[in-house]
Amino acid sequence: MGRGPNGPRPRGLISGEAGIGKTALVQAFLRSAASGARVRWGACDALFTPRPLGPLHDMAGQLGGEWPARLNAGAPPTALFAALLSELQLQPVIVIFEDIHWADEATLDLLKYLARRIVHTSALILLTYRDDEISPRHPLRTLLGDLATVSAVVRLPLLPLSVSAVQRLMSGSAKAETLHQQTGGNPFFITEVIASGENGIPATVRDAVLVRAMRLSLSGQAVLRAAAIIGLRIEPHVLAAVTGAEATAIDECLNMGALIVQGEGFAFRHELARQTILETIPPPQRLALHRMTLDALKASPNLAANVTRLAHHAEGAADHAAILEFAPLAARQAREAKAHRSAVKLFELALRYAEALPPGEHATLLDEFATECDTLDRRPEAIEARRQSLKLWPQANQPLNYGQSLTSFALLMQITGHKAEAEAANRAALEMLEPLAPNAPLLQAYNMEAWLSLASADNERGVAMAEKGLALAQRLEDEEVMPRLLEVAGLCALYLNHERGMQYLEQALALALKLDHTIRIGNLYANLSSIYVDFYQSERAEALFAAGAPFVQERELISVWAFMEGWLAVHKLQRGAWAEAERIAKQAVERGPLSPGRGTALVALGRLRTRRGEPDALPALDEALEILLKQGFRQREGMIRAARAEAAWQTGDHAKVIEEARTGFELALTHQQPWYIGELAFWLWRAGASVTLPEWTARPYALHIAGDWRGAAAEWERLGCPYEQAWALADGDAEAQLTALRLFEKLEAQPAVERLRDRMLAAGQRVPRGPRPATRENPFGLTARQLDILALLAEDLTNAEIAAQLHLSPKTVDHHVSAVLAKLDVPSREAAAKLARERGLLTHKHP
Repeated sequence: MGRGPNGPRPRGLISGEAGIGKTALVQAFLRSAASGARVRWGACDALFTPRPLGPLHDMAGQLGGEWPARLNAGAPPTALFAALLSELQLQPVIVIFEDIHWADEATLDLLKYLARRIVHTSALILLTYRDDEISPRHPLRTLLGDLATVSAVVRLPLLPLSVSAVQRLMSGSAKAETLHQQTGGNPFFITEVIASGENGIPATVRDAVLVRAMRLSLSGQAVLRAAAIIGLRIEPHVLAAVTGAEATAIDECLNMGALIVQGEGFAFRHELARQTILETIPPPQRLALHRMTLDALKASPNLAANVTRLAHHAEGAADHAAILEFAPLAARQAREAKAHRSAVKLFELALRYAEALPPGEHATLLDEFATECDTLDRRPEAIEARRQSLKLWPQANQPLNYGQSLTSFALLMQITGHKAEAEAANRAALEMLEPLAPNAPLLQAYNMEAWLSLASADNERGVAMAEKGLALAQRLEDEEVMPRLLEVAGLCALYLNHERGMQYLEQALALALKLDHTIRIGNLYANLSSIYVDFYQSERAEALFAAGAPFVQERELISVWAFMEGWLAVHKLQRGAWAEAERIAKQAVERGPLSPGRGTALVALGRLRTRRGEPDALPALDEALEILLKQGFRQREGMIRAARAEAAWQTGDHAKVIEEARTGFELALTHQQPWYIGELAFWLWRAGASVTLPEWTARPYALHIAGDWRGAAAEWERLGCPYEQAWALADGDAEAQLTALRLFEKLEAQPAVERLRDRMLAAGQRVPRGPRPATRENPFGLTARQLDILALLAEDLTNAEIAAQLHLSPKTVDHHVSAVLAKLDVPSREAAAKLARERGLLTHKHP
């Protein structure tokens, strides 16, 4: 496990069904191969709600130093992650995370963070999980998917024992085959049955566990039941408090193997055994044991570290007052650790009994619950919770909180397409908060009003609201909110005064970077890059993608990257990198219907399919338009209308071309978007409709429509847009048309190729034959040797291995790999292999 054939393997994924022997394998490894090594161990809980960063809490005592205090103080997750990484870089260490199928979101975030960086340490990480409990939508699937592309990972799926292995365990007993059949070879089932000492085989493993437990004295059984209620980790002082005088029976449980010593406490040898004991405890006794465990944990000096367990036992004890005390605290702790699913469950628990609270406290819980639901895309529940809280706030006589809740509700309504309700709610918030100015909730209301104005295309009002917010922020000396206000001011001003809007946006990015506002920085990278793509300013767009993509990916701002991904696909399409545009767009669409980048990616896919003459262009563009109209931000409708007009042109439906282009043209005039105006006017002109161009129309389109095909082609060449350049050249002389034909062929724009060839033949021109079959099969122009290299890259071979197989020097292979990546226009070996499979480039037989 320490090293693989190509270098270090610092991560091990040990999987299998419950009871297969994952923990036993790790323990055997530590006793033998890793004897004497530094070990840090932590496990995930099977509580009603997992404890945020539970394994890290387990390791705190082992790490020593400031770790217990750091965790109890509620340090930010990113700080804890970085601190742990630094700890792992000090000296060789083995880090074990057990049962990560029960991991909370914060723990999964920690594992994702370490997965990208652990190769730079001397640490070995072992992760165990039950693969039979991982559904397709289980949160762990994302982590496993991320690790699938990491070479320095070894997977150890554990299989059931064979009949011969069972025979060895049973000292050659003839009953081994029967036992194997009845247990499926599960080591836990088998060892429990064997340990029971019974003649014959119990009907179920549950019976085997209970037979073993019943051999304990009554005091020992009481300890076992109490231990099962206390949980995965059993602190001696808690067990003593719950069982009283019966705590002396712990030795009996240890000697029989029902419990084992683990660190400074105890644990069940198998979690399945604990679950079996739990099921046998009568409800009244279970209630009492939960109550006593709750009291014991309340008396613990480390209360803050145990609030999730306290909430769990409060629920088990049906102690409503304790639930209302600890569940909200645990939920907020989970929220700070970004364990949003855990936070939702804990808020739900508290809300079951929240009617006993004063209206203001009840409304606060509802609002917090709604925020977490919104984070998880559980928006119907978020809406209902907001509606309930808005009924309670008037009774609380807290106008500032009421106004803030109205603004939050407005945001939720706007996101879900309920525009009128969003506007009404935020106007009510403004009416409530403005007389109480200055106050912080009013800043949010001004910000929300600016966004609503942007969605309504009332850009002047949007700028006015954002500037009111900026003035109030300066008055309150609240620099923290200014990036968000500058951002919306810029987006609104963009279509009134482009230069002023971009100044606002660039100022917002600079300030967000200064203040280290992670989410705002990500959003600004996304918005700015999309605008520069929209305005064909490719150099600045490239710089923002180059800086923004790693920023948002490293910080796991998934929705922000999804938005950027859609626009990156459009950018690649503009630049003629169609294969890369297709790959990125498909990847963005695969994220699902709620992905922020889906609409833009569908536009890129629709245009690409139109230009290649492929099917399903219109369904993609239909969905893109539906998404945009539902969201209400119509400023970019021109892009979709232009794409739909182009699709109609390819089918020869000139009436549809005019309909789509005219609809978009009128809207683009309102927003003064020169590039949308230019392209929409271009399609109107092509379809034979009259069109009057404003003076600010994008120059390449204006030149082309005016008949200056040379000027238009030169502009498109300067901008690096080969498809549009070819369109302009196609309207030129014979030489220009030959150049256009070559550009279209290189792009594989088959409809344009055929149309232009027909025109040239009709004009009596000599038209060169199309690309040879070999070139069509290999549109990227790869040489035979480069196809050999690509095939071996797809087999995940290293450069050294490729060199050995092809009898080349490693340096020569390095050059070939670089050339392959450049011709395919992809950033990595993995992307090259994926594109090769998608485009059928692996049919070439390498030596």
